[in-house]
Amino acid sequence: MIQKFELIKKINLTDNVYELTFKWENELDMKPGQFVTFLLDKIWWRAYSVLEKDWRNIVLLIKKWELDEWGRWGSKYICEQEIWTNLRWVWPAWHFVLKENSNNKLFIWTGTWLVPLYNQIIWAIDKELDTRLKLIFWLREIKDIFYTTELNNLKKDNSNFDYEIYLSRAESEWTKKWYVTDYLNKEIVEIYKEFYICWMPSMIDSTIEKLISLWVDETNIYFEKY
Repeated sequence: MIQKFELIKKINLTDNVYELTFKWENELDMKPGQFVTFLLDKIWWRAYSVLEKDWRNIVLLIKKWELDEWGRWGSKYICEQEIWTNLRWVWPAWHFVLKENSNNKLFIWTGTWLVPLYNQIIWAIDKELDTRLKLIFWLREIKDIFYTTELNNLKKDNSNFDYEIYLSRAESEWTKKWYVTDYLNKEIVEIYKEFYICWMPSMIDSTIEKLISLWVDETNIYFEKY
């Protein structure tokens, strides 16, 4: 079923990352981690995971790619729309969803691949799952960091949630140096039962390889490749 999105709020989080809030026509049930698909004139379609859902509003984080970058032309089109613009979309979909259980969960991501994992964490907190939640993510430089206020608030209000930031091209007093896979070791994987990864294919494959080398059961590794 095709419905309409109305863009009601737009915030620049970094030079090229936008927080976009849309109001939809009818309230829908969504599973934590699913995406919606925009139907764009002349561009065909583009799918984006949902960061948060509140009744008839949904929030997306989209990185705007220029036309000569990776072919992500749909992101430029969406991010440059004016407030109150209407866009068409189709139902939420996909199977990369959080498991509703008490297993400790580790989330691994970079950039705007945060979105489905953040949605899963929020859902687990709202459901009051008796589980430990840890988010680790990698960015290149300090200027690329976003959503720390939201993550700090989650950490402050929920004793079962924590997060760490890794930077590969910069150092600071409150971040880690290098890559997220450096965080993975025998002691860490003994704490967590399930692993959720959202990243580009090559990085997901290397992360899975590292987890398997640490004797993580492959059936407990869930991922989404973009």
